[in-house]
Amino acid sequence: MAAPLGRRSCRLFTDVLAAYVLIACFLPSTSVSTCSDLYIEPYDILDLVKKQCVVVLFAPDDQPCDDVFLQLSNAFSNEHLVTFRRVEYAPNEFFWRPNEPLKWISKPPAMDIGTSTIGVFEKKKIDRSCLSQVPSHQRSWRPKAAAYSGPLNAMPILDFINEKCGSYQNIHGELSNEGIHRESILANLFHVASISNFTMRSWVDVVKEKYDINCELQNCRERISDIKNDEQDGISGVCPADSNTQESSPKDSSKTTVDVANEGIPKCDRISIPTWNTFFSRYLKQSKPVVIEGAVNHWPAMHKWTTEYLRSKYGKKEVHIKLAPNGHFEGVEKASLWEGYESFNIPEDVKVALRYPDLVVVRPATINLNFSEFLDTMTGNSTLHKEDVNERVSAYLEYSSIPQYLPELESDIEEFPFIRNKLKRRHLNIWLSDGNTLGKLHFDPFDNLLSQIRGKKELILFEPHDNTKLYEAHIPEALLGFNAKTREFRRKTLMDSTSMVMAPVDIQEPDFKRFPKFAETRPLNCTINEGDMLFMPAFWWHEVQSHPNIEEHRNVAVNFWYEPFLTKEFPCPECGLDVNPYYRHLMSTHTTGI
Repeated sequence: MAAPLGRRSCRLFTDVLAAYVLIACFLPSTSVSTCSDLYIEPYDILDLVKKQCVVVLFAPDDQPCDDVFLQLSNAFSNEHLVTFRRVEYAPNEFFWRPNEPLKWISKPPAMDIGTSTIGVFEKKKIDRSCLSQVPSHQRSWRPKAAAYSGPLNAMPILDFINEKCGSYQNIHGELSNEGIHRESILANLFHVASISNFTMRSWVDVVKEKYDINCELQNCRERISDIKNDEQDGISGVCPADSNTQESSPKDSSKTTVDVANEGIPKCDRISIPTWNTFFSRYLKQSKPVVIEGAVNHWPAMHKWTTEYLRSKYGKKEVHIKLAPNGHFEGVEKASLWEGYESFNIPEDVKVALRYPDLVVVRPATINLNFSEFLDTMTGNSTLHKEDVNERVSAYLEYSSIPQYLPELESDIEEFPFIRNKLKRRHLNIWLSDGNTLGKLHFDPFDNLLSQIRGKKELILFEPHDNTKLYEAHIPEALLGFNAKTREFRRKTLMDSTSMVMAPVDIQEPDFKRFPKFAETRPLNCTINEGDMLFMPAFWWHEVQSHPNIEEHRNVAVNFWYEPFLTKEFPCPECGLDVNPYYRHLMSTHTTGI
């Protein structure tokens, strides 16, 4: 599933500001100790924060180093991501350059005689959101500082530094219990290889074996595509005969190519509603997907949200609908298929940074409809449908905020007791369509609890531990146009923005010649039926094939997006998961056992 935040985009040509977070705390000066080897000038901090979190003692030159500051410095001597330094200035005397004073996020306490101040400069984060270079007039931007106002002793200051620097040290210079727990978590993440050897190469082998195709790896995707088209046309699936193929009918004509191939894919655990401790230890902190069967059967929405009810409740309300041809939403295709491709200009600094400048992510067209007319699209009675048009028009109310647009519906669902007040909810969305939709391969930066109310969703997942195999990258975007009169789509608008969460690979037509590492990936099938809920950890890649409820011809789902327990930088193929600093408190309230 995806969202405006989940399917993040960036403006290619937008100016970008780097981000720093700075914190200050106050210490009594009770020692005559010195730290002359830690002296630096203010401007040196700007270089240090590129690699480390910098803890700076602000103390006039007539004041000695404080014992607590030296004690803390020693506690972090083995932590290479944190460094301690001193400047011979009081905060109000600190200037980056003439007329460039240090600015504070909040006003620091007035300095009394015999006191010193500590500022914590967070390590500079790499801005991965945009590819354009930062203009020279923004490179002189300076960080701000915030004042610490807690108890003036080592332990709370140590906790404060750990929190802001993302470190896990104790006062003795060792890894804290929280740090030990974190290391245990990262060493025990779930990998699909622990339950199956089935890879995407196996997927193709299954198809080749089913159809007796003697094709080379690089042209199997064309053969598979031909077979899929034949199956959709009701043909038995004969592969064109040439030097690389031989004619053959499928060994089991009752199943499609994808059906047969998916039989080899391992499946998610399926459990009953867990306790918080079970969910946390076995799934959340292992980043392990799981289907919770019957988790939402008790929701009023299960019997209340009929088409008639929704029509009577919201029939005249205008809703923003996404439109795509033949149910395929947000796939990746060649940019050369789009109007204006030859004349579209991408700045050179951006173009050289794009790994796939020849591809685009196809964003769906949009239209505003009355809710009642949108509901008609599920029965084929909508004015959007036209029989003599080759492409079927698919309408989707996707990742639409329930609190913002349909607030009355929230009383018909329930946040799960085993997670309530444990994870921070960021979004609550409804997904409604005729059920014949395919959401192409992508990830979302949220922990996801996806609940199925009508129909079925078949999700094929890939783990996020080595995203070089999924070819994670910025991919340019393009926006479909839709002619409401002719009911036809148009490849109209190449955009000056990129997607950061879509994969350039195609599960159903894998191109192992261009994307050879994708053959090594291990898929996981997590199918949810009516009443089921899927926990899908943040950053797991997923492709979603929806299926309608047979009687009602629609698919309805609700999902909760939460601040992720395990997070990562993106797009960054080589970056791994780490514990989200937002949940540091969970490191101390749970044991280290897995």
